[in-house]
Amino acid sequence: MRYRAEVDGLRALAVIPVILFHAGFSQFSGGFVGVDVFFVISGYLITSIILTELERDKFSIINFYERRARRILPVLFFVMLVCIPFAWLWLMPLDLQDFFQSIIAVSTFSSNILFWLESDYFDTAAELKPLLHTWSLAVEEQYYIFFPLLLMALWGRGRQVILGALAIIFLLSLSLAQWAAYNAPTANFYLLPTRGWELLIGVFAAFFLNQPLPKWMSPKLNNLLSSFGLLLILFSVFIFDASIPFPSVYALVPTVGTVLIILFAQEGTLAQRFLSYKLFVGVGLISYSAYLWHQPVFAFVKYRSFTEPSVYLMLSLCVGIALLSYLSWRFVEIPFRNKQAYSRRFIFSSGAILTAAFVVGGVLVDSQQLYKSNDAYLELMVKSYQPDNRELGADSWSYLRALSGNQDYGVDKNHFDRTQWFDIEDDRQRLLIVGNSHSKDLFNVLSSSEVTQSQFQLARFGSEIGHIDESFFNAPNYLLADTVMLVSQYKPQDLTRIESLVTRLIEDKKKPIVVKNIYEFEEFGQRTYADFLFHLLAQEHGANNISSVEISKINEKHYEQFSHRGFKPFPLEANLTLVALANKYPDVMLLDRMDYVCNRHERVCYAIDNDYQKYFYDYGHHTVAGATFFGGRVDEVKWLGSI
Repeated sequence: MRYRAEVDGLRALAVIPVILFHAGFSQFSGGFVGVDVFFVISGYLITSIILTELERDKFSIINFYERRARRILPVLFFVMLVCIPFAWLWLMPLDLQDFFQSIIAVSTFSSNILFWLESDYFDTAAELKPLLHTWSLAVEEQYYIFFPLLLMALWGRGRQVILGALAIIFLLSLSLAQWAAYNAPTANFYLLPTRGWELLIGVFAAFFLNQPLPKWMSPKLNNLLSSFGLLLILFSVFIFDASIPFPSVYALVPTVGTVLIILFAQEGTLAQRFLSYKLFVGVGLISYSAYLWHQPVFAFVKYRSFTEPSVYLMLSLCVGIALLSYLSWRFVEIPFRNKQAYSRRFIFSSGAILTAAFVVGGVLVDSQQLYKSNDAYLELMVKSYQPDNRELGADSWSYLRALSGNQDYGVDKNHFDRTQWFDIEDDRQRLLIVGNSHSKDLFNVLSSSEVTQSQFQLARFGSEIGHIDESFFNAPNYLLADTVMLVSQYKPQDLTRIESLVTRLIEDKKKPIVVKNIYEFEEFGQRTYADFLFHLLAQEHGANNISSVEISKINEKHYEQFSHRGFKPFPLEANLTLVALANKYPDVMLLDRMDYVCNRHERVCYAIDNDYQKYFYDYGHHTVAGATFFGGRVDEVKWLGSI
């Protein structure tokens, strides 16, 4: 297989948008498609090598995996080793635990499965996970477990049989991706069955180029199609954004663009000359190292920052990543590809030893809960201040988990919600609280309200408003409820459903209460606005010496942000929709959570108390302390009025 400089240039075209996208440059809103470009390139290059060796009857599965090990493992393991001390020093306990779990998963090329399973309400923001990007390596390596074996098994049956089988797999994978983009988006993003078709596009390119080129491939046509392929990739990078369901048929734009370049960027075409510039080729050569370094660097910097990193800082980090990438390419990648310097036995044995060390070390840290003794946690333990918002978030479910007897009780799909909570012999009114994690918050708040407890029995049904179906209307608590309260941070699909839901409640003789979106206070990575302000005061006065006057200033700053910055566009639009709904249906009671969160007369929004207990663990979810305090506020402001 001859060397193609333009393919290295294509690697540069893949990695640069990925890095700039993760650096937060909005101009590269579709930079995530660089990963899809990499998949096509990988499918093409690996298949080209396999086909050449199969034709010569020289293909060896051992040699294949040796090449993969030399290419993938040395710099991957090096980056992981470098990350460990920074993770230990800087990550909060639950995030450190996740990090060591990811160390295990990366070592066994199953990190895509781990990150899929971790995607829940307690999950760290994706941009703050140092090894999140390794999901794509896991997809590739899982693919290359099966693909060479499939080719070997079908090789004797002829090219048409092989291509026919691969075409069927391609169509099934693409169809599954299109379905999952709307029905199981997280699994769709991370897992091999919905990503395999992207690698197969590269496979088909390898088969096409592994034969004499057809006569219809003229220089003019090659120039036109390869240039069009370049435009498709650039269109994806600059026009796509997070609103695009991905991967789906939309992913055909960058992947087809990539394969057009691979097929038609023949010698002399504009695309070939553009991608063969030394700068692009140089970046392409270090692209694997650059891809590995960029996520940990960005994640650690953002994790430690109490403000959004500036453009200049992110640009400086990009330069630093380029330098790191060159050094690891020059002194790690290249040497380990030298078979004279490092034998096959050394590659396999050292890879096995390091894999075992990472797995055993990760299991040890996790099982012994050593992550709870790291400095990042202990240095901030003053009074009742809890720096780890993920722990506060997990604790906020403790009452419902104890009540249900289910430690996995969560946002939705709880069997306990479909059982009877209400006591029919209790003459208090029956109030059913329905919604996502915010319904948990309201359940905790109203459970801490003396007035509410004296007047109502409470129950909860966990569900996104837009997902409510007949199973909800058949649930015992719904059938017994006098009042149904809808609580969410509403999404577009909720708003399309909510009017029909309200009319159904009215028809069923239930009193409907609709609760507005809560205001979204600013966040800084895993830190809340209260954390940010507390950190500034701790630097000025010392963490143990922040007075009640200073705490009041934190609450005043929250009110200042709430009153001046206002709601984000969609939450505001949702609230206006709910106001219009309440005006249309006089039976609907509309409530605003900011009435108990804030005191407009005193110009404060309560976010932290004098013992440094925070009332929010993110933009607007209540901690246990917050729910307890706001339960008193509900009584004070007579929030429920006279139901």
